[in-house]
Amino acid sequence: MNNIDWKDKKNIYMILIIVLIMAAGYYAYTYMWEPFDLECKRLTGEIESAQAELDKINAKKHRLQELELQLVAAEKDFEKLKEMFPEEEKVPLRLQDLYSVLRSSGVQIQKFNPEGQATKEHYIENRYSISVNSGYHMLGYLFAEIANFNYPTAITNLRLNRYSGIAQELQKAETHGWTPITVSVSFNLTTYTSKKVAK
Repeated sequence: MNNIDWKDKKNIYMILIIVLIMAAGYYAYTYMWEPFDLECKRLTGEIESAQAELDKINAKKHRLQELELQLVAAEKDFEKLKEMFPEEEKVPLRLQDLYSVLRSSGVQIQKFNPEGQATKEHYIENRYSISVNSGYHMLGYLFAEIANFNYPTAITNLRLNRYSGIAQELQKAETHGWTPITVSVSFNLTTYTSKKVAK
């Protein structure tokens, strides 16, 4: 510093230029670069936050698709349950199903009577009284078909008696080679309907 000639205008100009450059640098750093850097960091933080939120949304969107598929499957299951446990007994369809299996099994229908309903806590029992004449194999086929209905059923009060015309049946079976009627069978068939919940 002692070697600087303060009287020399060139030195003064040089020092003045250096001071101006330093002042401009300070101004640029303080009032331009620092705000720019802070804004850049703020925007970077917002972008990262938005990306994290977008990732969450995409994850939830994927989950939403899974839930929609589960909902479709649940609706199908619910429709099946409604078919199995309808709100009202579908007597014509029950009769159609029963008569179909009674005919296909080869049994002779003697009686088919609806016997009313019994209300339980969560469901209603619909009871039918049925009497048939049948061979043992026919009867087994009949019960197997009833068990395969697409709605729940129960067979109770099963009674088997020797068929009164068994002698003629055995004679016809020997003559014509068909399966004889050997038993008279009576039983109660129960189907179920859902109980309407009071709103």
